[in-house]
Amino acid sequence: MRYAEPTSNVERSGDAAPEPSLRKLPAGERKALRADRILDAAGQLVAERGYDTLSTSHIARRANCSQGIFYQLFPDKRAVVRALSARNLDRYLARLNEAVSASDAGDWTGAVDLAIDVFVQMCREDPGFRTVRFGDVVDVHLLDPDSDNDSFLATRLTEIMRGGFGLTADDARLHAAVVMAIKIADNLLQFAFARDPHGEQAVIDHTKALLRAHFALALGEQPGS
Repeated sequence: MRYAEPTSNVERSGDAAPEPSLRKLPAGERKALRADRILDAAGQLVAERGYDTLSTSHIARRANCSQGIFYQLFPDKRAVVRALSARNLDRYLARLNEAVSASDAGDWTGAVDLAIDVFVQMCREDPGFRTVRFGDVVDVHLLDPDSDNDSFLATRLTEIMRGGFGLTADDARLHAAVVMAIKIADNLLQFAFARDPHGEQAVIDHTKALLRAHFALALGEQPGS
């Protein structure tokens, strides 16, 4: 991903003019704000029209920036969605870590429920997050060329579950259980939001119950053991 501070001569006829308020900010802040706006715009547009029909000009217009500025920040639409997927992952894990720290849950079932609750809330807040999630809409290897997106996410979630709830399973066994849990949850939660734009609560609750049973079977552990 390329980041460089834009200059005024990149603006062309027909491009959206940058917002004047940005000019008052330091260069680094302007660059970060423009990048965030482009990522926000990309998420909105993928949710509205899908990835395949998305173009860089669509994103630039929605983000209220010139295409010259866009190309100084990102080389193409794939790079934008890759950056958006990485941001989604960072924001999700940050909120989950915060929820785990604030929780009084005493066993791994608490982590399961919190992981679902945080994900569902972010889907409700942001249709772009719900659609793009962690990159499968573009490429199952979008987050890491050497690992599929589910495995990459599972590695991060395994650290949270082991650190916050002291699971005793070996790393490979716990990681495999988390990968399977992600695949179960992803399909069921997509179904929940297909049935209800807010996420059908009965499906969400069923997902939690299935994942608790899955971890108990996969890890051979009972809650609190």
